[in-house]
Amino acid sequence: MKIVIDTDIGNGICGANTDDGLALALAIASKKIDLKAITTLSGNVINHKAYAVARNLISKLGIKIPVFLGSSKALLEDETPWRKRLDESVYNFKLEHLWQDFKPIKLYKNTKLNAVYKLCELARVYKNELIVCAIGPLTNIAQACILDNEFAKNVKEILIMGGVFDMSKYPKDTNFGFDPEAARIVLRSGAKITLAPYNITMQTSLTHKDLEEIKAINNKLCDFLYTSIKPWISYAELTRNSIGTWIHDALIIAYLLDSSICKSDEYYVDIETCGEARGKSLRYDKNLNMNIGIDLSKLNLVKVLKDIDNEKLLKLIKATLNEFSN
Repeated sequence: MKIVIDTDIGNGICGANTDDGLALALAIASKKIDLKAITTLSGNVINHKAYAVARNLISKLGIKIPVFLGSSKALLEDETPWRKRLDESVYNFKLEHLWQDFKPIKLYKNTKLNAVYKLCELARVYKNELIVCAIGPLTNIAQACILDNEFAKNVKEILIMGGVFDMSKYPKDTNFGFDPEAARIVLRSGAKITLAPYNITMQTSLTHKDLEEIKAINNKLCDFLYTSIKPWISYAELTRNSIGTWIHDALIIAYLLDSSICKSDEYYVDIETCGEARGKSLRYDKNLNMNIGIDLSKLNLVKVLKDIDNEKLLKLIKATLNEFSN
């Protein structure tokens, strides 16, 4: 499978989620996947930090996968409240000591913003073969759709971690909420889309015990995962009163490797871009009993994943990481 991963990876950054790193590790380790490129953007962390994390990992592993710098901000959404939440929460909780062993990441200077162009190029070179795995906000992918009106037709499929439906504590998710306009452009692009919303990704769990088992695999990739994920699991447990952490993004790559780990339904999916509900994900059944004001002809059917088998997921993750050789 030829894929590109579009990511806001933040492993090792104080207070940043780490599921992007696990997703990327699975793609690197799997013998079934041909990872053509990594494109980065702002979301979980700013784009330059995501770029540095990804590039440093590739360098550390001694492998050749190109990394490209992408969008620094959303199409329209004000980033200020998002950056406050994503960058400052760890200090508000006074838990920055969990990352005390990590040095501030050094950013790469004079890096071109060329991720969107590379996405369009790869989609043309590997027409009807390339699978795009979007595990951050959809800004890069939306811009690719705008730049090349054949992009959505050229890609084989777009797998997206994003959206949330009917969860009262989560009126919106981070990836779609960070850039609602981008999400709408991609959802309405006509591309074949598979979506993993919070509803299924919050059924996943990775514990410290699981992480110790990953460490025992004893390769460079698992060393990176153990070191970078350990403080995040502690942070998640302390701030959410949970055992372990959700691994949202890893589900996307795991599903590519074995679709039997979960079930799915088809819905018309959209996102609200106005008013107090801005960023809220919307889904509609194929046969509506009440359709006044809803024009389904503007929307596309999306495969929405549900009902994850977490035990099977974890077994798959550990088996795949075992495939990597230093």
